[in-house]
Amino acid sequence: MAEEKREYGSCFVTVKENYAIVTFNRPDKLNAFSPDLFEGLQKAWIDTKKDKTIRALIFTGAGDHFSAGGDVALDIDPLKDLGLREFKEYFEPLVELYMDLYNLEKVTIAAIRGFALGAGFEMTLLCDFRIAADTAQLGEFFVRMGLVPEIGMCLLPKIVGPGMARYMCYTGELINAQEAYRIGLVEKVVPADQLMPEAEKLARRLARGPAAVGIIKKAMNQIGGQPLELSTDVGVSYQFAATRTQDHAEAVRAFLDKRKPSFTGR
Repeated sequence: MAEEKREYGSCFVTVKENYAIVTFNRPDKLNAFSPDLFEGLQKAWIDTKKDKTIRALIFTGAGDHFSAGGDVALDIDPLKDLGLREFKEYFEPLVELYMDLYNLEKVTIAAIRGFALGAGFEMTLLCDFRIAADTAQLGEFFVRMGLVPEIGMCLLPKIVGPGMARYMCYTGELINAQEAYRIGLVEKVVPADQLMPEAEKLARRLARGPAAVGIIKKAMNQIGGQPLELSTDVGVSYQFAATRTQDHAEAVRAFLDKRKPSFTGR
């Protein structure tokens, strides 16, 4: 399949084979989130989410950084002038995007170079995997702006444990790539010039996997961290769903025929 580039204002999507790269495109502002960038991201999201040929997504930033968080002048400063209803209305589409990304049955990967701070950092937490360049710096920067993390307070403890999550949220301290790997915040650290090749290698591999990958993601989001006795019934229900997929039938046929299976994600 030929490479295809789709433009959405301050965001663009590059479709390759059966995966896509979503790129935040405000490099002169360190890819800080602005109303224009968020609008572009929403449009890109709607497009890629409904495209059944795209089975994995890589999120990254143009230039030298993933995202430095919310644009202070355009995104953060105006918040103080909003009433409670306006405030909630402002955040409603963002929360909807967060939940959509977290629950999406496609594989999601954050390819992180440079800064991933505040809202940019939270985007990485919503992804299934985080691959960092060796120059990356990550942090819950909110407290340094007198604010609180919107989703990090929920997701970060599940990834790095409650103590480290509190430390990152309370201090806003930046974590370098090597420390992020040590505490389990990222799955892999690579030289900067190998960041996208590594992310794309993982995307290609998982995009070729069976529909069971999406089912496993959905199940782990639902039952991860629950006591075993509360999760087995749910696990069996998801296993039932997996046995009804075309990919399961193909895997069985391929095994019996002594050949490599060809999965379609259905």
